[in-house]
Amino acid sequence: MGDFIRYNYVEILITIAIIAILIGLYYALRTKKNRFKAAYYWYLILYKLGLKKRISSVYTTRVHIKESYEHLVDLVKHPKIIINDDTVEHPVLLRKAVAIKIYNVADQLPDGVYLKIYKAFRSKLAVYNTWNEEIERVERENPNIGRAQLLSIVNSKVANPNSSMGGHETGGAVDIALCDINGNDMDYGTKYHEKYNVHHLTKEQKENRRFLTSLMKAQGFVKNPTQWWHFSYGDKMWAAYKGKKCGFYDSAEKEFEKMGYMRMIKTDISSANIK
Repeated sequence: MGDFIRYNYVEILITIAIIAILIGLYYALRTKKNRFKAAYYWYLILYKLGLKKRISSVYTTRVHIKESYEHLVDLVKHPKIIINDDTVEHPVLLRKAVAIKIYNVADQLPDGVYLKIYKAFRSKLAVYNTWNEEIERVERENPNIGRAQLLSIVNSKVANPNSSMGGHETGGAVDIALCDINGNDMDYGTKYHEKYNVHHLTKEQKENRRFLTSLMKAQGFVKNPTQWWHFSYGDKMWAAYKGKKCGFYDSAEKEFEKMGYMRMIKTDISSANIK
């Protein structure tokens, strides 16, 4: 027996280590909660390594939020910021920290380059109105369409107010593009809210996307992997892609009656100490 151990101690140690690892994994993953966490971190690692294009919404929508109660503020005028009135909701509101970060990005832009805001905070009323308008439009154009097909088409176009909350409802997400003084976007290969194309991009289009992303990442934003224009900070998507335990921006209009407020965030406009 002694000779067997002496001549095979390396194999024995490896076997013991493997058994110990398997036992550890069994106890670590025996609960559904721990298995979920392990799967999330596995996908996060694959995403960071470039082996996955995105993290499944199964994980991003289940991120916990520890609300910071930071106010929404009005995005005051900046010489380098252009507001796209056709898509943005007025007043143009963002969480205070997010607004400051946007101003920091604008301050760093080279001559001739401007920052266009397509969308900032989006109220629940706006979500419902947009949803209903799209339902009516699709029904009008397709009078014999079935309900399931109708919802499928509308869901592919606009946010569903009955689904999970989006980043824009928190005041932590913003849709933006770099443009010229006349508001003409740089060439990104697709226009705002067109299908996100990552194939057959020219060198210039790739560089424009990288430049926009680098400016926003430097301020702590996370880009939606399926939309070159969408960036967020503090919301569920931000926390998931940053590997954080929780985010700190929940819905800016969520009722919270136990605290005596009709809204978690006071949406009175305050631009003091912003710019």
